[in-house]
Amino acid sequence: MKYSLVKIKAFFAISCLIMVTSCVKERAGSTDLSQTSDLVILNGAGTGNFKASNLLVNTSSPDTLKKTVLAILASNNKSNTAVTVTLGVDNSVIAAYNTANGTNFQAVPTNAFKLVSSSVTIPGGLQYTGSTILWIFQNKLDPAVSYLLPVAITDGGGKGLSSNQNIIYYNVIGNPLAGPYTVVGKRYNYTGIIGYSCGSPIPGGYGSTATSPSPKSASPVDAKVISLDYANLGGSGYQYLVNIDPANPNNAIVKSNSTLAGALSVTYCVHTYDPALKQFHILSMYNNGADDRIIDEVFTKQ
Repeated sequence: MKYSLVKIKAFFAISCLIMVTSCVKERAGSTDLSQTSDLVILNGAGTGNFKASNLLVNTSSPDTLKKTVLAILASNNKSNTAVTVTLGVDNSVIAAYNTANGTNFQAVPTNAFKLVSSSVTIPGGLQYTGSTILWIFQNKLDPAVSYLLPVAITDGGGKGLSSNQNIIYYNVIGNPLAGPYTVVGKRYNYTGIIGYSCGSPIPGGYGSTATSPSPKSASPVDAKVISLDYANLGGSGYQYLVNIDPANPNNAIVKSNSTLAGALSVTYCVHTYDPALKQFHILSMYNNGADDRIIDEVFTKQ
């Protein structure tokens, strides 16, 4: 008989929880089984699972992101009756999390998520889990904002609650550089190798040009790095990875994403940032195996 990875993980989690108290020692972010009564917990809950609860969203996508919220009954009793667990979003914990961790998470707007059901039934007997679905409407989120969505057990249905495993800290990492950019740029297509030297004017003699699409959307890779489509080649998955040099606010640190780096060896000649204009200027060059290309793009945040 075959089992899904989720079922296997749930099996081991339940097996541990229904055994003796010493199975899991109490520590930050882990299950507190010091209580002798039955407990209901959420799989993946606790601040120790914060990183694992990160949601990778695409704020330009109209598609709904769906996450399974799994409630678990921790009990030694094999004859448990059904338990109905009530879930909700507890935004009251956001301020405390920010204070403790030096972060600036905001609550997810109410129109950007939905718990398909706030009521989860754990059937009882030898069945120790019940689940519901959390919907995240990605295009309702601002890519520049970091969000925290604490899904919590608000009522354990008569069972005890753990001190540290009854809230899942779903989080979205935003980046203030993310969002739409107006783009002015071109790709200059040459025949053969022209021997261009970084910093010199763009030479003539190119056979054609390709205008960069505008606008382009910068997506957060993390709290500091954004990704932007490279020239008119975003459809191939080619992207810049850009962040501001912490030692020099006028210098942009630019790299190729793995797709671009795997296809082309790009040299970044110009990579500046104007904080007043919120404007990046990136000039790069590569050879496609036979012919040189120069890409000159200016990105201005809308």
